[in-house]
Amino acid sequence: MSTVDSVLDDFDDEEVYYDPQMSELVDEGSYPATIIDLTSKKITTKRGNKAMLYLPVYQIDDTVTRYAGKSVRDSGIWRFVGTKDESGVRITGGSNASYKQFLDKFSIPLKELEVDDRTVYKLPSIPKELILDKSVVISVSHEEWEGVNGRNITPVATLVRVRNGSDDGQGRS
Repeated sequence: MSTVDSVLDDFDDEEVYYDPQMSELVDEGSYPATIIDLTSKKITTKRGNKAMLYLPVYQIDDTVTRYAGKSVRDSGIWRFVGTKDESGVRITGGSNASYKQFLDKFSIPLKELEVDDRTVYKLPSIPKELILDKSVVISVSHEEWEGVNGRNITPVATLVRVRNGSDDGQGRS
């Protein structure tokens, strides 16, 4: 029979520690942050609609002492593809409104096109290089979900605005 010490000795080369402060939940509120990553994935919804889901990751600035350096993922920005109309153009409505607002916050110029006497906007994909390392203000909320270990709470962020030299994280939305 092995002793506790001999079992623990077997793990010496792969020591693992738990830091409760690393698991601290970021309080809901607005924070200055920097975009440190962007992932995307193609998704087909339950209704069969094709979309691209963009998931930026933000790092809270060092000016926020309590959460300095903490990473928070975005709740997700959807870009729906839509179906082609008679002229071969893919036009969507309200489903892409939040995607257009996200592009507008970065002042990304959008090409305009006249279709059936109305102006529509071409919504480009978001290249990682375009938004990486940008200083922003995020709004953190808590997402609750049920898992195998019970009820869980995860902080998720939404982009409020891009900062233009301001480092206080406050101001206009």
